[in-house]
Amino acid sequence: MLQQSKLGFLVFFVALFLSIFLTRSGSLSPPAPRFSLPETNGGQVDLESYRGRPVLLVFWVSSCSICQRELPLLNQLEPAFRSRGIAVVTIHLGGEGAARDYMSSHSIGLTSLFDDRGAVGKAYHVGGVPRLVLIGRDGKVIRSMSGWTEEGVLRGWMDAASAS
Repeated sequence: MLQQSKLGFLVFFVALFLSIFLTRSGSLSPPAPRFSLPETNGGQVDLESYRGRPVLLVFWVSSCSICQRELPLLNQLEPAFRSRGIAVVTIHLGGEGAARDYMSSHSIGLTSLFDDRGAVGKAYHVGGVPRLVLIGRDGKVIRSMSGWTEEGVLRGWMDAASAS
């Protein structure tokens, strides 16, 4: 009985070690779902156009108070992201007009797409907004989180994306 419990602990710790090792090496990172969405100011953007370059996707809605605080912060940090080769792309989960009006009236200069049918939001498992998804150079999801994201966390994400 004692021998069996030791074996169980050993198997558990080996599985835990492999899980941590594979997660850190990126082997367990899922590929980012591909998409093509319209821009609020015309044109179309494909995720594939960012291949080989990290991209931060920001899912939001205009009625979200956290989004209303986070978008200006991201807009302020965008030059730092860009200087590190990281694109910041916002995806409004709703119509074009609401996204365009909000971005324009608040002087937000980030790339602005809209997902009026919610298909891309579903593909990325967006259950609440804001939802940030960081995709590495290899097209795999590095990090993802919902809710308010502080500047220090965003800067840490820049480091992770630069290292990907």
